[in-house]
Formats: sequence, structure tokens, C-alpha cells
Amino acid sequence: MKLKYILSSLFAAAAVFAACSTEDPVSKLSGLEVSNDYITFGSEDNLTASISVKGDEAWTLSYDEKADWLTVTPDSGAAGETVTVSLTAAATAGARSTEVKITMGSKEKIVTVNQEGNISPATVKEILEGPDKTYQVTGRVTKIVNTHYGNIYINDGTVEGDGVYIYGVLDKKGNDNKSANSWDNLNDPNYENSWELAVGDEITVEGPKSVYNGAVELVNVTVIKIVPSLITVDNLEFDVPKEESVVVAKVQYSGDNLDFTSDAGWLSVTSVKRDADTTLVSIHASANTEDTRKGVITLSSTKGASVTEIAITVTQASGLAAYPLPYEDALTDGFGAWEANDIVAVDGVSSIWTNSDQYGMVAKATKAADSEAELVSPNIDLTGAVSPVLSFEHVSRYAGSVYEELKLYASKDNGETWTELLIPNYSSGANWNYVASGSISLANFTGSLVKVKFVYKSSTAHYATWEIKNLKVADETLSVTNIAEINDAATSDGFAWSGEFTDAVVSYVNGGNAFIEDATGGIQLYKSGHGLTTGQKISGKVSGTVKLYNGYAELTALDLSAATVTDGEAPAATVLTVDELLGRYLRYQNCKVQLEGVTLNPALTTSNRNTTVTQGTATIAGYAQIREAIEIAADTKGTLLCWPTRYNANLQVGIWESAHFTAE
Repeated sequence: MKLKYILSSLFAAAAVFAACSTEDPVSKLSGLEVSNDYITFGSEDNLTASISVKGDEAWTLSYDEKADWLTVTPDSGAAGETVTVSLTAAATAGARSTEVKITMGSKEKIVTVNQEGNISPATVKEILEGPDKTYQVTGRVTKIVNTHYGNIYINDGTVEGDGVYIYGVLDKKGNDNKSANSWDNLNDPNYENSWELAVGDEITVEGPKSVYNGAVELVNVTVIKIVPSLITVDNLEFDVPKEESVVVAKVQYSGDNLDFTSDAGWLSVTSVKRDADTTLVSIHASANTEDTRKGVITLSSTKGASVTEIAITVTQASGLAAYPLPYEDALTDGFGAWEANDIVAVDGVSSIWTNSDQYGMVAKATKAADSEAELVSPNIDLTGAVSPVLSFEHVSRYAGSVYEELKLYASKDNGETWTELLIPNYSSGANWNYVASGSISLANFTGSLVKVKFVYKSSTAHYATWEIKNLKVADETLSVTNIAEINDAATSDGFAWSGEFTDAVVSYVNGGNAFIEDATGGIQLYKSGHGLTTGQKISGKVSGTVKLYNGYAELTALDLSAATVTDGEAPAATVLTVDELLGRYLRYQNCKVQLEGVTLNPALTTSNRNTTVTQGTATIAGYAQIREAIEIAADTKGTLLCWPTRYNANLQVGIWESAHFTAE
């Protein structure tokens, strides 16, 4: 339910004192006045616009002779007189831009002239789902990622989330960040050719679509039009404790009013005060007795036909009961606060999970039917943790594949969504000797309450027994002994780790990309100049940084100075079916995998690098990472050598060389 707070009457009076609008109709430069510093034409023939120019000295006008599509007259003016300058643009197929320079003595004023192409406008949804081509789109800036490179997100409301990613916004001269004349800041007011963009601005851009690591982006776009936001806010995201609390947003607006709506009953605007040219908006959050929750306060302002809406997101900490760190449970004294659930029950079996004072938590089914059951922990408080680590002892026998049948997950939203974690060490299956699981990092769950879940599956062919005891979660330094532990430690901000490798091997190198795997899993190193070669074996002390990139763990730093690195042969690929890969994905992500008897469709070409890999009824996305020419016809069947990766929730296999696919 949305709650609206009407404060227009209050702000109609206060608007007199609001900050100046960014839509100033006259641009001045110490004695030189120009009515516009930005003009946009359509794509039709003989379109005309005009600007007025006045200087206290004589002035001249010039523009790039290569811009033969533009006619500007007159090209000079006398001191003191106001001159109307006429600009006429010829028709165009694509977007283009140039500058008109007005010079008065040592002073210069630039008028940027853009012309739209005749490309039909598209929605963000159409761009995300459409083919690779040039698009024009209008949307609001939802996020500014990097001001130097001009990386932003825009959304027009046709999709959820931030929208489409813009990788590079050309400045007013048409320069990108890679050129010799690149700008230093996308919104630096001291740089005359920056756009001074802000979140909330409505922007129309045109540029080519491409896909990078599975992510859609428009690259080096030309700005067609900007309608500045009527509202700016100092902070669009607030984190508040579970207790009743108030946060203050500093707001500047140039519309005739400032209104608020809330999408949550526990979140409201309680007061609004003026402080110089800033409006202080107090946002009240009621005490939380439930799980972590988010609410949105939407600010809106109107000026004529222009309307701006800005969303402020408030995230409140969970009010649920939780166990503090260190949390230790031998799991031999009943279920306690743990919860056992049969997902797929077996007739005649009252509960797949049982408890034993000798063996701890025990999962066991029969060969009578397929089954599935979960064992869920209580909430464990990681809100103040820095490096939380989970460990336990376990043993299993009679499993077909422990990676498919005996799994571990964690959740930071009270079980609404779950993230799979790698269990670094499993028992051999040859005896009933317990083994230590290894250190399983929960660093990606800090700042929240976390639950862990053990999931057991059996079938008529394989019906394992799994015993778990002596579980512990503590805030301690993670000492890595294998690659599975690195994958578990990955966070969006990056996590520094150190430890030792034993016979980790480089399975493939392509430029700045190197894939390393051991008996527990694989990881990708993405770093130019890493110096690794295919087949090298790594043992000894290592350290580095692992980071989640679009939900995908990769190494951004790796120090092997204290390790022993020896040359050797590339490891053999693990032969899997597509079904097996999907069932064991986390285990074989970034490992060298061979898929036999698969079909690629559509065709992989230099201009289309996305395909689907099919085997029977099982499918997985395929993406050609290479930039060399590639030509694999549609519906071609053969053997594929690949390295499984992912883009957020989308699983995909990376195809790095044409030679990695062998047609039958």
C-alpha cells in the first residue's frame, strides 16, 4: 500500500527560497551572453533553430569545417548589439554532434549542436531483449557508476531494477574516455564539455548495443537530450537498525512543490525543514519485529509539464531472534532450534533427518523411492561480524555423487532465497571416519542474520547416509587450503584471503584470463600481466583477493611469490553431460569441462556470440568469449571443451576458441 503525504502548500511558499533551476535560459560569460548553449535537431531536412548573442566587445563565430551538414549565419557581431544567429541542419540517418564557438577577445563560449538520427526510439526492455544494433532510448539516470568513464544506468520503467548499462557517454565534443582529449569527470562543472549528470535526470542517448561477459550495454553513446532532474538528494539509500529510528535526507528541488509517497506502512515522512537552500526531510522507521525489510519513499516535484520522481530506499535490520557468535552446536542433543523438513517424503519413513547422541544429525532414506529433505539452522547473528567462518564434521557413504546429493546453502533473508556454498571436503565413502568440512566463509552474509541449510537427496539407485556434527560459526581469520574455500569467500566488495594451495593447476590461459582448479573447484583469475601459463602447478603459500562480479566469483589479485610454481601438462577435462553439469554447477564452475554430443543453436558467428548448448532435453547458454573470427553453423552437433561461468542467475559455458568445438 502506498501512503501519500501532500505537502504542496507548504512548499509552494518555500519554493521562493529553493535552489536555482538548472534550466537557466541565458548563458553568461563576463560580458558575453548567449541564449542557449545546447541545441538538438531532429533528423529531417532543413531544420532551423536560432540563438541570440550579445557582447560588450565585437565577437566572431566559428565551427568545425567537417560539419558540412550545418549552416550558421551570421558569423560575427558588433559590440553592444544583440544578434540572432540562425542554424540550419541537413537531414541525417544517424546521430551526430558538433560545436559552435563564439569568441570575444580572449573569452570563448561553446554552443553544442546535436542532431538525432532517424533511428526509431526503443524501450529499455526492447534493448535488453533485442539484437545487437544501434538504439536510441530515453530514460532516467538511476545510477552513476563511474564518472571518469561515463558509466551509468538508465531506466524508462519497462524493466525492474537499474535498467540498461551505459558504458561510456561521449562528452559534448564527441570524445570518449580513451581519447587524448578525454574528460576527467562526467559531471564536473569545471569541465566545459561535461554533462553534469545527476541521478534522476531524464536523458536521451543513441549508441550501439553489445554484450560483455553476458551483460547488455550501450557503448560510447551520443547524448541527444538532457532534461535535468527537478530534485537532487544527498543520499538515496539508508540502512537503519531494528529499533525505531529517524534518518534525514538533504534535498534540493526546483519544482513548484515537493510531495512524498511511501510504499510501506512502517516508513513515513514526519517532518520537513528548510536549512539555507536545502530541505531536510526526516524519514521515520517503526521498530522491526520481523525479518530484514526494505521500504521506499518516493519524492516528486512538478514544474509545468515536467515531473521528476526520486526513490529513497530504506533497509531496516532484522528484528528476529538470533544466536550470537561464536555459535557452536554439537548437534548430538536433539534438534533444538534446528528444523527438519521432508521435501520429497518416502512412504514408511517418518523423517529422513534424525538425531543421534553419537552420530549427530543423520539423513538416511531407502531405495524404495526418490527423496529430498532439508535441515535448517536457526538465525545466527552476523551483523557485527568481519570474517565469519562455518565449519563442521561429517561423513557419508553410498552416495552416487556427493556434489549433487549432499549440499549446503545459506540465506540472509530468513530462508526466502538461498545461496549454495561449496563444501570443501567430503569423506572418502570407504569408511565411517568423520572428516573436517574445511573453512566455509560466510563473508558474503555479514551485516545480516544468516541461516544455513543442509540438503539431502537420494534416488532408487543411490541412497546415501549422511552424518553431521560439531558445527561452529565464528568470526575468525580465514586460512585457505583449497579453491572451494575461495569461492565461498567471494563478496561484492572483494575479500582478501591467504593460505596454501596443494597441486592447484592452471587449466587454461587466454590473455588476462587464467583458470585454476584443484580437487575441490575452480576459479578464474582476471588480471593483465599475471604471467601464468597453461599446465603450471601451484603449491605452497598463496594470497589474493576474490570478488563477486555480476554474481560470479573471480580473483582480482593473486600473489604466488611464496609458492612453488612448476611447469607441466594441462589437466584433462572432466567429461560431463549437460544434466550432470547443471546438477553439480558450483563444483565445476571455472573448471575444464568436456560436453559430448551437444548441439549449438543458433549459429555462432563473429557478430553473434550467444548460443544455446543442448543435449537431449537439457540446455545451457553458451557465450563465445573470443574476439577472433568464429563460424559454427546452427544445429551443429559435436564435442565442446568449455569453462562454465555465470552472469548473475544465468548459468553459461564460456567458449574461448573455435578449436574448442569439434563437429561430429
